[in-house]
Amino acid sequence: MQDLTDFMREFLEYYFAQVHTSIPGVVVEYDASKRRATVQPSLKRRAGNKEYIAFPMLIDVPVQYPGTKKYTIHFPLEKNDEVAIYFSERALEAWKEIGQDGIEDPDPRRYNLSDAYCVPGLQAREFIAATEPGLQIIHKAKHDGELISQVLMNDDRVETIYKKKAKLTLEEDHIFGKTEKCTIDLKGDVAELKNSASTLKINGDKFSAKNGSKSLFTIWDTLLNTLKSTKPTTLGSPAQHNWNPTIETAIGTAQSDLGNLMEA
Repeated sequence: MQDLTDFMREFLEYYFAQVHTSIPGVVVEYDASKRRATVQPSLKRRAGNKEYIAFPMLIDVPVQYPGTKKYTIHFPLEKNDEVAIYFSERALEAWKEIGQDGIEDPDPRRYNLSDAYCVPGLQAREFIAATEPGLQIIHKAKHDGELISQVLMNDDRVETIYKKKAKLTLEEDHIFGKTEKCTIDLKGDVAELKNSASTLKINGDKFSAKNGSKSLFTIWDTLLNTLKSTKPTTLGSPAQHNWNPTIETAIGTAQSDLGNLMEA
C-alpha cells in the first residue's frame, strides 16, 4: 500500500510539473508594433537534486493591454519591467495568426510553456504609489523619481499635470489652468486670463484689460473726458470755442458705450 501511495505522489508531482498556470516574469525585449515580448519567468524551480534551475526564456509572448478594435490603452515596455505570465489551456499558434473564435485546435498540449501571454503591472515592490483616491495615470522617470505627467479622475475633479509646470483642473462649472507665467480661470459667467504683466477679464457682458496699474477703461475714459472738457479753438469774430454738436454727441455716446462694455 505504501508503494502505491509513493507511486501516486511521484506521478502527480511529475504530472503537475508539466502543468503551468501563472508566474511573475520580467521583460527581455518588446516589439510594440506586434505587441509581442520575450519574457523570463522570475522564479526558479527546484530540481530533484535540490538545486534550482531557471525556466526557459519565453518568446513571441502576446502582451495584453486594455482595448478593443477601436480603442486602446498602450504604454511602452522596457527591459526588466515586471509582468504576470499566464499559460493558456490550449495551444495558441493558430490563434496568434488569426484571432477571433471558431479556431480548430489539433494540438493536444495544455498549460504549456509555449502558450504564454503576459499582462504588465504585476510588481512586488518597485511600483508607482497612488497619491490620491480615484483613477490615476502617472508617469515618472522611475518608480520613486520625479513626476513627469499625471492624470487624476475622481468624483470631484479631473486634473492633468505635466512636470509640475503646467496644470489643468476641471471641476463642476470650473476650469482652471496654469503654467509658470500664465493662468486661465473659467467659472460661471466669468473668464479671466493672466500672464506675468497683464490681466484680461470677461464677466457677463463686460470685460476689462489691465497692465499693472493701467486699464484700458481708464485710458479711454480719460481721453474722452479730456476731449469733452477741452474746447477747440476756432476762427471768427467774435471767436466761438465749442465742439461741433455732432462731435460732442459722439463723445457722449462713446462714453456711455464704454461704460456699458468695460470694467468687468
